[in-house]
Amino acid sequence: MSCADDLTIDDLTTAVSTSVLERVSAGEGSNANLWHMVDRNNVEGLNLDTGGSAPGVIKTWDERLDEDVSVQSGVDDDLILHIPFVSSVRLRTLLLHLPPQTHPHRPVRLRIYTNFPHCPDFADLAGSREVMDVDVGAPTVERRTAAGRRDVDEWALKVQKMASVFSVTLWFSEATTSLRSKVFYVGFKGDAKQLGMDASKLGQVPAANAADKRVDGVAEKKGAGYTTIR
Repeated sequence: MSCADDLTIDDLTTAVSTSVLERVSAGEGSNANLWHMVDRNNVEGLNLDTGGSAPGVIKTWDERLDEDVSVQSGVDDDLILHIPFVSSVRLRTLLLHLPPQTHPHRPVRLRIYTNFPHCPDFADLAGSREVMDVDVGAPTVERRTAAGRRDVDEWALKVQKMASVFSVTLWFSEATTSLRSKVFYVGFKGDAKQLGMDASKLGQVPAANAADKRVDGVAEKKGAGYTTIR
């Protein structure tokens, strides 16, 4: 932790800013694997080449390197994964197993959104501000298993922005050299808050779309000017 991350007396005795409140709310906690907190049956995706394949990337730790099960984008390299949790969680680390850095199907850009009540479409995300915009093209450290196999990449998250999360939406794009993005595994580390869902904390979506639950299949990719098969 750097000095910039420490709270000072001035922080606590002067008018409390939003950033200070966020740092206090982030608090301390564990960095345990949260596989058991993912509502796997309700994981969804958009622009998938195989409808209904999204839950397959939520694997146990022992299965994280299994590349027989994956999701791949359909008509282009944009791919959305919407991952709800069974109760509120505090997220600290994102775990990803993607194709190798030089592989044409490895996405380079990842935009992270939180607390959409259902799987948003591309227009919803384009009109929203992401919590993080991450370059996942090349991890700082390439981890290896004891057997020498390439392990999952770990990406530190902004805990102060993810202290009370009911769902995460991941928008992968900008594949290395192709028009397809592929993902083998998605996982999270953090701690469970064990709270019931509070709908008032969920992100807002346009009223016209609020009643529509997004599913894999045929959907219009708004703004692109054509209909795509997802």
